[in-house]
Amino acid sequence: MMFFFIMTYPFLEFALAMSVIEKFGFANAFFAWLVSLVLGVGLFRTSSLRLTVGVGRAMREGKPPGAAAIDGALIGLAGVLFLLPGYISDFLALLLLIPPLRRWAARRLLRALSVRSGPLSRPAATDASTSDAAHAVLDVEARVISEGKQDS
Repeated sequence: MMFFFIMTYPFLEFALAMSVIEKFGFANAFFAWLVSLVLGVGLFRTSSLRLTVGVGRAMREGKPPGAAAIDGALIGLAGVLFLLPGYISDFLALLLLIPPLRRWAARRLLRALSVRSGPLSRPAATDASTSDAAHAVLDVEARVISEGKQDS
């Protein structure tokens, strides 16, 4: 199904663009494209800042930063979709800007990522003291190794 969508996507975008131009005129269609381009550049430029601030806030509050990171990444994806020419990608980007739909997409993405990561992707904790990384102790011994003069 996804393969079919990817293969027909350019044709669908072209057909929709032609119908928009026919219905509203070239100048209006071009203006709509230009507005979406400017919006996409703005969203894409601010998405990294939004992602950093969201992850930092989640970590300060003691929450896992995964949801905030995915939220910021989805806003960045909306910016990329606005940068792509076409009205279908703009519509998908607008959907990603609606907070309830973005949270729904983030939950689906987190669920898909947690299903795909198997038991080998997480380290197994043997007891309670090794499961908390903040209380882990690293015992090392430092040695200075110096090269002596070698005779040739």
